[in-house]
Amino acid sequence: MKKRFKSTKNKYSKPFKIICFLLIIYIFFNLSYNLIYNLYLSKLSNKDIIEHIIKNTKNNKSSSNIFDKYQNPTLILSEDFTFKDKDETAKTVKELNDEYEVYIYSTHETESYSDKYLEVYNIKPTVKTMSYILKDYLNDLGINVKVEDQSVTDILHNNNWSYKYSYEASKKLAEPFIQENPSLKLIIDLHRDSSSLAKTLLTYNKVNYARLLFVVGAEHENYEVNYELANTLNDSLNEEIPNITRGIIKKSGEGVNGIYNQDLSPKSVLIELGGQYNEIEELNNTLKILAKIILKYLEGIS
Repeated sequence: MKKRFKSTKNKYSKPFKIICFLLIIYIFFNLSYNLIYNLYLSKLSNKDIIEHIIKNTKNNKSSSNIFDKYQNPTLILSEDFTFKDKDETAKTVKELNDEYEVYIYSTHETESYSDKYLEVYNIKPTVKTMSYILKDYLNDLGINVKVEDQSVTDILHNNNWSYKYSYEASKKLAEPFIQENPSLKLIIDLHRDSSSLAKTLLTYNKVNYARLLFVVGAEHENYEVNYELANTLNDSLNEEIPNITRGIIKKSGEGVNGIYNQDLSPKSVLIELGGQYNEIEELNNTLKILAKIILKYLEGIS
């Protein structure tokens, strides 16, 4: 008697074809969506991108929208993020001056903030990120700003310097730019503090802000002028939002830098923006206020 075996080929081929077909559809949809979505993002202004991130992360963190995971501007924001410089040619609320008035650099450019709720975006916000956001707000107020786009980290590596030589590295970038641009009215070295969230978070009128701290190096002969500048900005900020700053710290003595490159110009100020636990929404809210106060200051000295 012949044994008859039932072929299993037909038994599994149909489900396999269905799975392959669905997988192809998924891949096609995913690629198409990301292409269209990133084309959409590329046409947004810098502030629109930030507002988009905030809207689709923290404020909607409980959302069950199936498309949330596709809202991913990874190609625009990354750990080494710098904004597209479209705002140099775009129209702003007020026409920009021809010469730079504000220069922003970050000696510790890799200092980062909380990426909670930002996992889907693959974003690690840094002080460099915040510098470009501040630039956008100032541009809208008619203030021409230069954010240092050269890397302090690269200078450290190229000179085989350790992290403790960061101020020597940033000086190599800041000093020539300051000398070549006598029109500068304010020079900001933007940092991030390492304090607890209890110290760096302020809630005022139901809005969260990352608190600011001014640091003045007291080991150069003209530091009093830098201190006066920090004091002016500090007072104006607290008049706008009570306690948005943590005041001013003078630093000198053993174990500290004591100068912080503030000897390069009497217009120099070191600002600690929030701490490592602050979120992008809190930082963004503070930068809006800081831009407003910088405008007030520049108008007062012009």
